[in-house]
Amino acid sequence: MKLRDVTSTYRGAVTHVWPPQLLVQIGSMIVQPGEGVLKNVKRFGNRLSLTVEHEGQAAWGGVEVEQDQRPSVDAVERVLKASVGKAIKEIGDLDVG
Repeated sequence: MKLRDVTSTYRGAVTHVWPPQLLVQIGSMIVQPGEGVLKNVKRFGNRLSLTVEHEGQAAWGGVEVEQDQRPSVDAVERVLKASVGKAIKEIGDLDVG
């Protein structure tokens, strides 16, 4: 399964986990889903916190994978950590099992 095909369910709504929604800390720039380069991945339970760089600005977002879901959060984490330095658009085409 490609990362862009992984979904999550929250309050009955099914959404794709990739590309992540991003927030910019400083400035009024809006980062569209799929823009930027992955710079860092940190794990907090079943949530992965991401740092993305776009046009010299840092942006943050997250990916949440349900605990009993396939692919597992472990598989998604491995792919993302191996993808640091790659474009967000490019990462969506990677296989996560």
